Amino acid sequence: MKPGAGFSGVDPADLLSALASGLAADVNETARKAVEVVRARSPELVRLSRETGEDLVRMSAGFIEILLTSLRTDTELQWSLYDQKIRDYGRLRAAQGMPLESLIDIVAVYRRATIELLSRPLQGRPRYDEIYGLAQSRLEDVTERLTALMARGYLEHLDEEHRTRESEMYGLATIVTAMGRSLDISETAEVALVEALAGMRLSTGALWLRERSTYKLLHTVGLEPDQVDDFARQVGASVPASSSVTGRSESQVDRISSKDWNAMRGQLRVHGRTVGMMTVGTMVDRVFGASDLLFMAAVADQIAIAIDRARQFSSEARTDHLTGLANRREFERVIEREVALAERHKRRLSLMMIDLDNLKRINDRQGHRAGDAALRLVAQQLQRVVRASDVCARVGGDEFAVAMPETDIYRARDVAVRLRRAIQHAALSVKSTEQVEVSVGIAAWRAGQDWQTVYQGSDADLYEDKRRRKTVRRWQQEDQPAATIRLLGRAGGRRRVSGA
Repeated sequence: MKPGAGFSGVDPADLLSALASGLAADVNETARKAVEVVRARSPELVRLSRETGEDLVRMSAGFIEILLTSLRTDTELQWSLYDQKIRDYGRLRAAQGMPLESLIDIVAVYRRATIELLSRPLQGRPRYDEIYGLAQSRLEDVTERLTALMARGYLEHLDEEHRTRESEMYGLATIVTAMGRSLDISETAEVALVEALAGMRLSTGALWLRERSTYKLLHTVGLEPDQVDDFARQVGASVPASSSVTGRSESQVDRISSKDWNAMRGQLRVHGRTVGMMTVGTMVDRVFGASDLLFMAAVADQIAIAIDRARQFSSEARTDHLTGLANRREFERVIEREVALAERHKRRLSLMMIDLDNLKRINDRQGHRAGDAALRLVAQQLQRVVRASDVCARVGGDEFAVAMPETDIYRARDVAVRLRRAIQHAALSVKSTEQVEVSVGIAAWRAGQDWQTVYQGSDADLYEDKRRRKTVRRWQQEDQPAATIRLLGRAGGRRRVSGA
């Protein structure tokens, strides 16, 4: 029976079923009409559809088809087919951030749209009120069930999100606590990566430390040595991101999909500086949502702070606080390594020792602030005249040392001459009654020697240079009075001649 035919003597339920069948025959056209109602009643749904690229007509057709099927007597609505789909729809809208009130209103909009579609062919016909009331009653029951299913899916998502956030907060607290137990940078990186993967229920990742403009691999989990390079190529620093997250976190987190990996990459940032990079991922199909990215960002911030703290501690443990040069312990480690490399690769190696001769006199006459300034002056000029590959250190109160790989004794002596000139020139611009004076000792490593032997050789040469310099200063001081007498004698003779 076509919509609009005579209604006399026909069961209202059959009439309603016939109307529903007729409308269902072209459900897409029916849905397009319903969408106009949806646009007016639920702008929130329209906005979400635009953002996600969802086909609003197709979605509307699905709901209206359920509502029309519920009005037919020749077929039964198979709730077993729709139950999970409707719940999943509620979960989806919850994940998209749609308010539950708006979701409930959407069902009411489709109910009203369906009623409006049914009422048009019934207008002015006998038994209108009877058929209309029956449709209202049936649709009310169906929409109530649809609403309950969608709300159930919506609340299931919120419950899962709550449990996930609770788990993430626990995981974040665990990460912070675990990383706080060590100030060793390698151990910090290992703990950070292991705990981060556990918190995100992943098993593969890598953490790199930023050094100047490059990244140095610190630790990996779930990767064989021959897989690391390929992992970095697919989801490392240079790979474009498919999406990123912005929020309160300082660290930036990207979502990356490659041939083999679904991953999240975090630029570890603290105080505006990038200190490292961490990538975690999986080879199975997994879409990382906004909540995953936000959690990763929070973890990345904590890891950045821990790495920065460990790096600072490591730097302080290896560095002289006054001059910024390596300290004695670090220098001994470096020179031992350089001697081993020189032995293995038959390389040249020289060691230069520098002593600030008059530090005590500067401290006594001008105070320790002036003495500290003198030490910093020597350190600055030392760094100016040596190469980047040379390692400078302050190894004592007034002593400095330089390890000079691939350097023979002749070039080392040339560096010593340039150092003295640089210190002299720099000292001229400093308002001080005391000139900064240094002694220098140099020794070249020979095959078979250990680092202590080279150190002793340069130290002996240093004190020989110090002895020579003292002798020269003494001669200059002894010659000065005689020269003054001779000068005064000549001046007096001239005065007598002029007065004659």
